[in-house]
Amino acid sequence: MRPKYLEIEGLQSFQKKQIIDFSSLDETGLFGIFGPTGSGKSTILDAITFALYGRVKRAERGTQGIINSNMDNVRVTFTFELLKDNSRKTYRVERDYRRKKGS
Repeated sequence: MRPKYLEIEGLQSFQKKQIIDFSSLDETGLFGIFGPTGSGKSTILDAITFALYGRVKRAERGTQGIINSNMDNVRVTFTFELLKDNSRKTYRVERDYRRKKGS
């Protein structure tokens, strides 16, 4: 899988919409996610996991506590490529998860 584009809004520490354009990062075929503790590196991986599977492994019951405390929903859009039959196929996944009333 080759990540191409990621939008995160309302997931954990990302209250405002954040956009990561991986296509500009993978020109050499390799990139890293670096930053100080608490800067959101794991949240980027959580966003990709949430987009693909609808849950976050490190969250209780897969979704407990993933919504930023100042938001009512999480929205993630993830575009990626897979190599299939010697050609690259592009896929886009969008997830929107809303806080349950009274939570």
